[in-house]
Amino acid sequence: MQRAYHVVVRSLLATAVLFPMWLAYAVPFFLERRFGRAVAPEAWERKHERYAKRFYWLAVRMRGGLIKVGQILSTRVDIMPAGWTRALSGLQDEVDPLPWSRLEGHLERTYGRHPDELFAKIEREAHAAASFGQVHRARTKDGRDVALKIKYPDIELKLRIDLWFLGRAVRLFNVFLPRISLRPIYEEISRALSTELDYEQEARFTRIVHDNFRGREGVVIPEVIDALTTRDVICTTWFDGEKITKPSLLAREDLDRERLLERLLHTWIDMMYVDGVFQSDPHPGNLLVRVEDGAPILGVVDFGQVKVLTREFHQKLVGSVMAFAMGNESMFVGSLISLGLFPESEREKLAPLVGALMKRLRERRPAEGDMDFASLRDEVLGALDEMEGIVIPQEIVLYGRTFALLAGVTRAIAPGLNPIAVAKPLLTQALLAGGPPADPTAQAAAAS
Repeated sequence: MQRAYHVVVRSLLATAVLFPMWLAYAVPFFLERRFGRAVAPEAWERKHERYAKRFYWLAVRMRGGLIKVGQILSTRVDIMPAGWTRALSGLQDEVDPLPWSRLEGHLERTYGRHPDELFAKIEREAHAAASFGQVHRARTKDGRDVALKIKYPDIELKLRIDLWFLGRAVRLFNVFLPRISLRPIYEEISRALSTELDYEQEARFTRIVHDNFRGREGVVIPEVIDALTTRDVICTTWFDGEKITKPSLLAREDLDRERLLERLLHTWIDMMYVDGVFQSDPHPGNLLVRVEDGAPILGVVDFGQVKVLTREFHQKLVGSVMAFAMGNESMFVGSLISLGLFPESEREKLAPLVGALMKRLRERRPAEGDMDFASLRDEVLGALDEMEGIVIPQEIVLYGRTFALLAGVTRAIAPGLNPIAVAKPLLTQALLAGGPPADPTAQAAAAS
C-alpha cells in the first residue's frame, strides 16, 4: 500500500509541474523556429525564473532525489539558463527529519535485532537530516559515542520514481538544446544519486579517507564501526564539534581562524593532490570544529559524495594550468580537448574563442587577495555562451563545485585573510610530491 501511494502521489506531482513547464517553453520555442516570432531575452529570463521557482518547490515538496537533481543542475552553468542556476543554487540538502517511530522498525529489520540490544542508548531526536537519510547520536554497549547515519526506509523507491520521470523529462526538454545531448548528463546524475544511496560504498570511502589521514595533526575523519554498519546504516565514531560557520564558534577569542583556514585548505589539497580521494561536498554541515588547548580541530563527516582524482586526470589539469600560465594558446586548447570539454573536430571553430577568453583573463592579472571570483565567473559564462557545443564534463563540474564551496566557507570563517596566499605554499608542496597514485582507491586498500 505504501509503495502504491508513493508511486501515485509522486507521479501526479511531477506531471502537474513538469508537463505545464514543458508546454510553457515548447510553444514560444516552436513559434520562434517555425514562424520567426522571436521572444525577447527579457521574456525568456522571466520564464526561466518563474519555472525554476516551481521546480524548486517541487524538489522541496517531494524531497528524495529531486533536491539532489536541483543541486546538480545548479552547477551546470554550461547548459542551464542563469535564472535556473541562480534559483536552484539555494536548494539545501536539509529536510525535516522523520520521527523515530518511522525508523525504529526499519533499524530492527536492518540489524535483525532490536536496536536496544545493540546500543546502550540512541537519541530519538535526529542530530541532522538530509534527502536520503538522517543522523542520530548513540552509545555502544562498550561505551563509545557513535553516529548512526540511517537511510530512509522508502528512499530507494522514491529515487527510482524520480529518475524515471527525469529520464522522460530529459527527452522532452532536449528539443530546446538540439546541439547538445542531455542523455550523458542524465546518466551522470543517475549514477551520482545511486552512488550516494550506496551506503556500503560510502563506508568504504570513509575508511579510505580515515586511513589516509591517520596520524595527521588537527584533522579527524570518523572511523567506521564495521560490526554496526549495514547497507542501510553507517555507524562511525562521533566527532564532537560545532558547524564551522556557527557564529558562536567564530566569536570565540581562543579560536585561531588563520590556523583553522590553513587546516581546512591543507586537508582538501592533501585529499585532492596527494591522496586522490576527496570529499566533494564541503558545505558547512559537513565541517565541524572544536578547540583543544587553543588549537582548532577539524572534523570532516559524510562521504556520500566522493570523487577519485587519478594521476592521469591530475596531470591533464596541471597541463591546462601550465599552458594558461605560459600563455600558450595552442597548448591550452589542446589541454581542454584532452579534458573532454569539446572534441578535436571543434578545435578550429572554438580555438579563437578560447584564445580570446584566455587573453582577457591573463590581462586582468588581479593582485593576490583581490581576485573577484564573481566577476571571473561571469566572464567565463559569457564566453561559454559564445562557444556552442561545449559541455563541461561532470568530473570538472564536481571539481569546480568543491572549490566554490570551499571558497564560501573560507569567506565565512576568515573574511580578512587571503586564502590564495595561504593555499599557495601548500599546493606547491603537494604538486611537487608528484600527484595522486595511479589508482588511489586500490593503493589505499592495500595500505590498510
